[in-house]
Amino acid sequence: MANIVTKTISKVKARISEIRLIANIRKSGELLCIPFYYSFPKLSKFVPGIVKGVMYKVTAGSGVGKTQLAKALFVFAPLNYLRQNPNSKIKIKIFYFALEESEEEFIDTLICNQLAIKFNIRMDVMTLKGYREKYPDEELLQKIEECTEDVEFYMEHIEVIDSVSNPTGMYKFCRTFSEKVGTHVWEDVEFTKTDSEGNKEVSHDKVYKEYIPDDPNLHVICIADHISLITPEYDKKSEKVLSHHQSIAKWSTHYCRGQMTKHWGWTVVNIQQQEQSGEKQHYTNTGVSVIKKTEPTLDGLANNKEIQRDDYVIIAVYSPDRFGFEEYDGYDIVRMRDTFRSIIIRKNRLGVPNKYVPLLFDGATNRFMELPYADERDKLQLAYAESDKLLGRNT
Repeated sequence: MANIVTKTISKVKARISEIRLIANIRKSGELLCIPFYYSFPKLSKFVPGIVKGVMYKVTAGSGVGKTQLAKALFVFAPLNYLRQNPNSKIKIKIFYFALEESEEEFIDTLICNQLAIKFNIRMDVMTLKGYREKYPDEELLQKIEECTEDVEFYMEHIEVIDSVSNPTGMYKFCRTFSEKVGTHVWEDVEFTKTDSEGNKEVSHDKVYKEYIPDDPNLHVICIADHISLITPEYDKKSEKVLSHHQSIAKWSTHYCRGQMTKHWGWTVVNIQQQEQSGEKQHYTNTGVSVIKKTEPTLDGLANNKEIQRDDYVIIAVYSPDRFGFEEYDGYDIVRMRDTFRSIIIRKNRLGVPNKYVPLLFDGATNRFMELPYADERDKLQLAYAESDKLLGRNT
């Protein structure tokens, strides 16, 4: 008993020493997470940023913008921070499991994003590909080429995997990289078994102890988009093909939570769709209670609701225009239409849940801008004018 107490006290002292070290690191100006503040200051009041060893989830109905928001928060925000702070010690590596789009399509979204940021040219991916009546002329092609260096900066930090979709294949891909940039430590453990006659048998086995990264400043972010498209796989232990529900759980609970975040200190972002049955439209009812019923919920997660237990933070994206609502929390949806989005923090172990952050959304260029609060009339009029531009209205 005395040994157990001594070990407990030792652990407490060690943790207090770690807290003091953390305080000294912050005092020196270094960050312990990749902050959202520079891109999303309102959101950062509730979710400070991208934290090592934490699982995030982004959820929404089909076509609402969950992929776009996930890219904005976990691709553009951290890499833009890196560009703006070249002297930061933080290094970033992003693995993007594109279960829905190809690597070429991913690069196209980066090009459209940079055209908007650098030249204020608004072009969607379909136009870039030449599928619409209008297509890039020589002048525009020159602008696209001028975006090369910017897009290459992003792709230097991102590895898009569009050919692996089963849980174990995805995990092995990540495991291979983890071995290149760190060491997995195992230790021998002695087990003693006693049979029915009182005979003792001693055996030894290796148990996973810890993961030691070569560079503690390397921040690895793994994004799966979206996990409803994970491919079921054969399970050697049960000698059966896992169901879709079980395969998603294997990725989220066994690999992401059990290994990648808990032991390796990676950040994992899983994008998960809402059930289609939860997207019933209510065009004739405009009451607040009806509006709230159409918002994404934890209970509405598609294919596997139980894995929400794995996540520290669950961020939902909502479009009231999809349901025909004319007003939402003081915002004029008749005017803003599909350019309005609301972030809803449904789960938050890093802060307070059930908080709302309104956004102006440009789906063509994968851009989000936090809106003023509904009672900031003058600022909101300017935001409405920006919405009018996106919608092609004359102002």
